[in-house]
Amino acid sequence: MAKFPHLPLRTILDGSYKFKGFAGRGKSQRSLDNLNNRKAHGTSLLQMTEGIQQLNMDVLAWRKEQGLPDLPDEHIIPVLLQVDPQVFNIESLKGFGMEVIAEEESGFIIGASVDQFKSLKAKISKFIKETNQGTALLWQIEQGQQWRPEYILNEELYWKWLDGIKDEEQFTVDISISCHIKQSDHPVQTKGMSDESFETKLSNWYENTLVTDVELDQLMMQRQDQVQTFIELGGGNLVGGFVEYRDSFGFRAELSGRALKDIVLNYPYVFEIAEHCEIERQVLTHEDFGEIDCTILAPSIDSPNLCIIDSGIQQNHILLEPAILPDRSINFVPHETTVADQVPNGGHGTKVAGAVLYGAAIPRAGTVQAPFFLTNIRVLDAGKAMSSLLFEPELMHTIADHNGDISIFNLSINTRVPCRTRHMSQWASAIDMICHEEAKIFVVSAGNINDSGALVNRPGIKEHLAASRPYPSYLLEPSSRIADPAQSIFAITVGSVCIGEFDDADRASFGKKDFPSSFSRSGMGMWGAIKPEVVEYGGDWIKEKAGSNLTILPQTSPELVKTGLHGIGRVDIGTSFSAPQVTHILGHLQKLFPNEHVLFYKALLIQSARLPEAIWHNPHARHLRHMGYGIPSLDRAIDNTPFRITFTETGAIAPKKAKIFSVKVPEEMRGQGEAYDILIEVSLCYTAEPRRTRKNLRSYLSAWLTWESSKLGQSSQAFHADVLKEMVEKDWDQEQEEPEDPHSIKWTIWSNSKWGKIKDIRRQASANQKDWVVLKSFELPSELSFAVIGHKGWENDLNQEVPYAFVVSFEILHSEVEIYDIMQQVNIEVPIQARV
Repeated sequence: MAKFPHLPLRTILDGSYKFKGFAGRGKSQRSLDNLNNRKAHGTSLLQMTEGIQQLNMDVLAWRKEQGLPDLPDEHIIPVLLQVDPQVFNIESLKGFGMEVIAEEESGFIIGASVDQFKSLKAKISKFIKETNQGTALLWQIEQGQQWRPEYILNEELYWKWLDGIKDEEQFTVDISISCHIKQSDHPVQTKGMSDESFETKLSNWYENTLVTDVELDQLMMQRQDQVQTFIELGGGNLVGGFVEYRDSFGFRAELSGRALKDIVLNYPYVFEIAEHCEIERQVLTHEDFGEIDCTILAPSIDSPNLCIIDSGIQQNHILLEPAILPDRSINFVPHETTVADQVPNGGHGTKVAGAVLYGAAIPRAGTVQAPFFLTNIRVLDAGKAMSSLLFEPELMHTIADHNGDISIFNLSINTRVPCRTRHMSQWASAIDMICHEEAKIFVVSAGNINDSGALVNRPGIKEHLAASRPYPSYLLEPSSRIADPAQSIFAITVGSVCIGEFDDADRASFGKKDFPSSFSRSGMGMWGAIKPEVVEYGGDWIKEKAGSNLTILPQTSPELVKTGLHGIGRVDIGTSFSAPQVTHILGHLQKLFPNEHVLFYKALLIQSARLPEAIWHNPHARHLRHMGYGIPSLDRAIDNTPFRITFTETGAIAPKKAKIFSVKVPEEMRGQGEAYDILIEVSLCYTAEPRRTRKNLRSYLSAWLTWESSKLGQSSQAFHADVLKEMVEKDWDQEQEEPEDPHSIKWTIWSNSKWGKIKDIRRQASANQKDWVVLKSFELPSELSFAVIGHKGWENDLNQEVPYAFVVSFEILHSEVEIYDIMQQVNIEVPIQARV
């Protein structure tokens, strides 16, 4: 039981805000030039369409000569368009006779002409005759097919393409197929329209939406049948089943180089092909056994059950056996039945399980009750590899389905290369879907940079140092970016920091305590999201001062449970072992608050995180890329102190809605004669339905949330008016040049990347948001208001709510003045019930 429990936030207003449209948006100069030169631009577009049509006829004739399988529809012509990225609504391409396959950077759109360019030519003709303007926003249609491998293939496969792919080569690839039907906009009640007329209009819209959903299901099945037939006729085969997303589906296939080249160049609905990537497999050990003389009791019956997705667990280990639920253990490794951890040198899943159960404090003596139950899911073999027969997105759904009563999953598994940044990967998207639809938390390791890299484009630590890229600078190289699926927008991604320092005559550790580990992959995540969100102690390498060798030592390694009945020691390093320490904290939060939504646990976790003292007062963007919001604290997550108080709210909100909360600040804290430092921390976590074919957060999610605070000296009434009546929907792709309001609270990250103490990062780019500020006590108003605001994403149904958790903390720094009781007294008059 917490001594100083969290308190509910007071909701003081819940309503809609008025949508004013995008601020300060206008056509690009190229579009304006097209308007002023209609004939030249129209003629150029017509020539482009004729070139593409001729190429398509040549390709179809060549395919017949080569005996290649028929395309799904020879009348569909794949294209790459470039449009004005500032103002063009890509959904309007339907009027040009185009299906949008995928949105890319710089206004490029992978599309498909569904009517042999008839609608487009009609648009161009009207544009030349000055009867429309929209065609000016269509800049060009790329000629040839050379663009397709560049846009469709992942980096590793594209490099192979450039070197030349042989027809007889064999590939295992993950293929993504677009499958989208445009939905009409949500109806709006215009001025003068009666309520009855609007209700009828709205009812008709919902009926049409249901019809669209049925049509989408039919289209999904049709394209799945088509692509399976296409691949099988080309000599390939599917591995596993299809995984469906809101606007696409994906699958794994084995096929020849000839078939791969055919689908890349000619299959109209494909938007991404990624070669199956091996899991990061580095296994280390240092023999340092400890003595265990303790008794472990089984968890209490009401304890949560946490799922370990890994290489299996040594289930009869003295420290683990009482917590394991053996009847629920499952092996997914093909052609094997064991659920035991067979990875050499102490195992992998066993080490992870110990860190989930005990955090950094493994018991050695006495009697200890295990805090949680553990479910063992084995997906890695003895070589710490995942079989290509296991399609990771499908596997995640299967595991979640098998464990519907489990809320928290630990996944200390990553690919060996940095994540792609064009579209959210299938693996990460599957995790996002599960987090939203089934209310789960996935804790995912950020991934490790190997001590040595085999590829020029994928250097290891030794190669970075040899190329004069010192620690920690090389951690920010593109090759050091977090590894799939760590970019999942809803997962808690965990990096690693050093546990201690080492220095002697011959060797030294890379970093100081609490600073980034030499192997820990860094952010940012997709579309500027802060990744990793948090870090924990995963150890560090030791390097030779006069050489290049890297070793590990107990002094700089975390203590871990290892295989062997009494195995324990400082035996390994990696983000694989920092992630489960975060899962440990989340497990305790679930145990203490069993009836709360999982977002409540996530919000309290990141609320508890703090950067090292040496940089906390003056952080930079590179620090967030290394460590996110910092190192979390179990104590701060579950409890307060006389000097700290936390307010929480869990609920749900729809687009174009806002909820306003208020925290009263007592007079005793605001005396003009005092100048205490007051730390205010705010965290917001939410989930929404994802889709894969678009390129930014607001297009990836069905809805997205932001939060705002009242200005210093601003009355609550004025803040209400700002939020509900004057809120301007901002285009987060094109940040507007707005002057910083001198009365606003100077948040560390802030909503504008130019305003905060940390530049070039926006808190709204993340679904797990945190910000903080230190104010002088005399600056505080008598009441501070906060708003959680819902924004429209791709979903047109404006009544669909998304869940969230919102947390606000006040803490007095470097003072013995107690604030918990006095703030509790003035903020307790309106009890709030959590709505999820």
